[in-house]
Amino acid sequence: MKQKQRLKGEIMTNTKKQINISRIIYDAYPHADLLPIDAEQDCRSLQSLLAKVTSENIGDGLFMFMVVEIIEGGESTLNGAIRVLEQASADVQAVLQALQKVQTV
Repeated sequence: MKQKQRLKGEIMTNTKKQINISRIIYDAYPHADLLPIDAEQDCRSLQSLLAKVTSENIGDGLFMFMVVEIIEGGESTLNGAIRVLEQASADVQAVLQALQKVQTV
């Protein structure tokens, strides 16, 4: 019998699947293993991850930014997280293109 592959951020229940956004962020973030974050403890929820990234200098402003934006601008929802990160990506792309344009002049 084939087993379904699950993301680490998914918690299966008898009735439905719950998604742990904080764990998905941590697991997907490049070099997350270098962050002073205990995934099991600090990624239990978005609120616990927010407490960690705002109470200590974790040494990675981008990671902290994403967590804060997802909670504040994305209302801690999956759709909100996608929306705010898509907007952040577009903003970064606009600045990158402006820098590249100046570089080639």
